[in-house]
Order: sequence, then C-alpha cells, then structure tokens
Amino acid sequence: MAKTTKSLNTLIKKIEEIPTLPAISQKALATASDEDASISEIASLIEKDQALATQVLKVANSAFYGFLHNVSSIDHALVILGINEVKSILLGFSVHNFFSQHEGSLCDPKRFWRHSIICSQVTKLLGRRFNIQNDETLFLVGLIHDIGKVVLDQYLHEDFEQIISYISTTKTTFSDAEKAILGTTHYQIAAKLLTQWQFPDNVIMPILYHHAPWYDKNYETSSIIVYLANILTHLVGYSCSPDERQIDLHEFTKSPEFAFILKSGIELDYETMMNLTNQIRQTILAEADNVMRLFE
Repeated sequence: MAKTTKSLNTLIKKIEEIPTLPAISQKALATASDEDASISEIASLIEKDQALATQVLKVANSAFYGFLHNVSSIDHALVILGINEVKSILLGFSVHNFFSQHEGSLCDPKRFWRHSIICSQVTKLLGRRFNIQNDETLFLVGLIHDIGKVVLDQYLHEDFEQIISYISTTKTTFSDAEKAILGTTHYQIAAKLLTQWQFPDNVIMPILYHHAPWYDKNYETSSIIVYLANILTHLVGYSCSPDERQIDLHEFTKSPEFAFILKSGIELDYETMMNLTNQIRQTILAEADNVMRLFE
C-alpha cells in the first residue's frame, strides 16, 4: 500500500509538472473562438501549416462523418464541419503532437493511435446515428479518451510496466490492472491533466466517465457515446493492448451496463450492435488511405 501511495503522490506531482499544452496553431484556436472571425481568416491560418491542413481535410472527408461530397479546401471543411468542430480537431491534433515526441514507450504508438483514431470516428458515427445534435466535442473526446495511458507510460514508466505485465498475465482490462497496481486509472489521470490544461467540462467529464457513463450527471449522453464507441472499437479488433480481455458481445447485451444504455433512450440490441461492427469494419477498409493514416 505504501508503494501505491508513493506512486500516486509521484504521479500527481509529475502531472502538475507537465507543461502547458502548446496548441498546433495557438492563433488559429484563438481566432476560432472569436465570434467576429470569418471562415476565410481561420482557413488562411490553418493553411499556413500544410500538415495540419491535410489532417483537417482527412477528417472532413471521413466516411464515418457521412458526407456525400468531396471536401477539397479548408474553407469548405469549415463550412461542412463548423468552426467549433474544427477547433476540436485542432485540439486533438495538438494533444497527439505533444505526446508523440517521447521515445522509449511501452505502448505500441501505432496501435494506440489507431485505436484512438477509430474510436474518434466511431463516436461521430454514433452521434449521427442517434441524432445527437450540436456536439462538436465527440471527435476530440474519442481521440484522447485514453491519453491517461500515455501519461502513465511517459511519467510513471515502472508502474506502467507492471500494469502491462499484469494484463499479459491475467488477461484482464486496463482499468482493473491499473487499480491493482496503482490504485487509480487512466481516465482519472486524463481528467486531472485536462483540468490542469483548462479543457472544458464537456470534454473532461465524458473522458473521466468513458468506462462508467452512469456516474456522469451532466454529460451522460456524450459519456455513453464514447463508452459505446470504445467497446465497438474493441469488438472490431482495435484495442490498445493485444493482451486485454476480449469483450463478448452477447454477454455485453445481457449486462446491467447495456440495460442502462437502453434506459437512457438509446435504442440498441444484439443485432444492431452486430450491424454496427460490420459497418465499422467496412468503413475502416474504405478509410485505409484517409483517416487511418492521420498520424503517419
């Protein structure tokens, strides 16, 4: 127990020492928040960073978003996605860039970000399917929902090594392994860091509760969506770790957690979940040269 307490205290201190997130384009983010800023002004700022412009266009053209026409310019992307959605995308890429500079990771970076990218796209697909209006945070929440794992890997490396070993030995979940080894979880760590970085509550809370949306009293629907997206991402074969306990879809649809989702008003059943997994697999294949290569 002493080791766990020491590890937690060390982790808290290390999180507090993490520098402020450098926005990919601080000026672009500030301009996006300016109600008087024109679309052309924001577009011109994004276009100054070709890599960023390419990433925004990849997301705008994602089949997961359901648009029926090709988006070929940043101006068009801003019209199609909306300024707030583009701002969310910029924040997501900024978080990725911040943590991608570290070497010696126990996490397979390609596997981790592939899981994150798919989850971000599935949140948007579910948002559209269940008619969730005006929630531009879904992409961002889906993309960085597991960022606490990267914080653990980079700032509490020895404990993370034990967590990975525990998962490999017991075939349990990341959360259970984290609780057993560290006494806290990646989603609690992510919430602390994002609070420190002054992210809005409608991003922090769904990330904090993405394994237990029934505890979220303010952003329950968003938390449910990212919870489902995470499960679906695992079901189609894109987990963060190959040793994690696999999800049994039939068992899940009989669980109290699934009953909670139904009670919330989201209409699902086993067949619908199967259809969603098939749709996601097909869309991933269609996106092999687009959003699946966002961070390559």
